[in-house]
Amino acid sequence: MDNKAAIREKILSNNFTRKDYSVFKRNMKTVKKMYHPNLTSHIDLPEAITQMAEDSTKIRGVAPIYVILFLMLLFGNDKTEALIYITVMTIVMLIVLWTNASQRSLPISTDLRLMKLAFRMRKILKARTREEKARIKAEKKRKRAK
Repeated sequence: MDNKAAIREKILSNNFTRKDYSVFKRNMKTVKKMYHPNLTSHIDLPEAITQMAEDSTKIRGVAPIYVILFLMLLFGNDKTEALIYITVMTIVMLIVLWTNASQRSLPISTDLRLMKLAFRMRKILKARTREEKARIKAEKKRKRAK
């Protein structure tokens, strides 16, 4: 089974609702309107969903906050302090999740499903990335040979 079929199968088995699919279509249409048609001609709905799933897992700004909070948790000896820190970390994580979803006009449940999809598709996406890098490298070699 090729990557497109495997991706389509993972998307269909991820329990997205009709509302989720309508949000995906709306976001895809927005992207197609925003960028030049030459850049977006290859984008179909499974490709858009895959890209949104990859984007939903990229919460980079939270890492320093978590490192600081975990260090505070390690040095705290009291159980109530540890409980407070874990509560604060959970609240921060929920706030970041909510802001990430709202920036992309997605419900939180859809964003969580996208994270689940990205986790389930990580092997497929790694293989696709390797193939894409090999294709780009081969194109560069062909251009140099000319």
